[in-house]
Amino acid sequence: MSLVKVWDKEVKGKLYAVGDIHGCYNLLMNRLNEIGFDFENDLLVAVGDLVDRGIQNIECVELLSKPWFTSVLGNHEDLCIGGIQEESYKRRHISNGGEWFYQLDGQAMYNIAKAFSKLPVVLEINHKGRKYGFVHGHIEQNDWNEFKSSFEYEISPFRGPVELAIWGRARANTDSEQYTNVSGVDAVIMGHTVTPKPLKRYNCYYIDTGAVHWGTMTILDLSKV
Repeated sequence: MSLVKVWDKEVKGKLYAVGDIHGCYNLLMNRLNEIGFDFENDLLVAVGDLVDRGIQNIECVELLSKPWFTSVLGNHEDLCIGGIQEESYKRRHISNGGEWFYQLDGQAMYNIAKAFSKLPVVLEINHKGRKYGFVHGHIEQNDWNEFKSSFEYEISPFRGPVELAIWGRARANTDSEQYTNVSGVDAVIMGHTVTPKPLKRYNCYYIDTGAVHWGTMTILDLSKV
């Protein structure tokens, strides 16, 4: 797993971010058609949780093979990876919408977990003079470079900074003065914490608006944030 990735391909068109998809493939494609997404030139970045709870999980996994799509690692991808290794992860996964995964044959499970293990925890994309950061759940530091540097000393891929980044919610759930503007980046885009509409705290945007619950999938045009 590459914990931190800096996007090195040219994005010729627009840059978009989508909230947690959770197996809602048809909803995603309908929304992309509604906004006039250019599949040849635009890039869509998912903030993780591509699968579970919805019914089109395989289709959502296959999005990772599309040149117009990329994603960071979410906690539900983490559950898939851990679920084939540890019984406790498997139980937790099943209780959170992951039963579909264990109905697959062993090779299919392995292939999906392998694809998920290649996803970065943190993604940085520079586009048209602006820097965008993507992480599934939480950014602890108020400095983007300090946040990225914290992963250099990660002992295990599922403890410490990684666990905070993909499972944490503190910044989204508190008005504490501990969390302010994140310097060194124009905007940080996250999901994980479900909100009725996109939530902005300083330059952090939370865009999981409950696609699998209410059919309200947020796709953010990052030129407008």
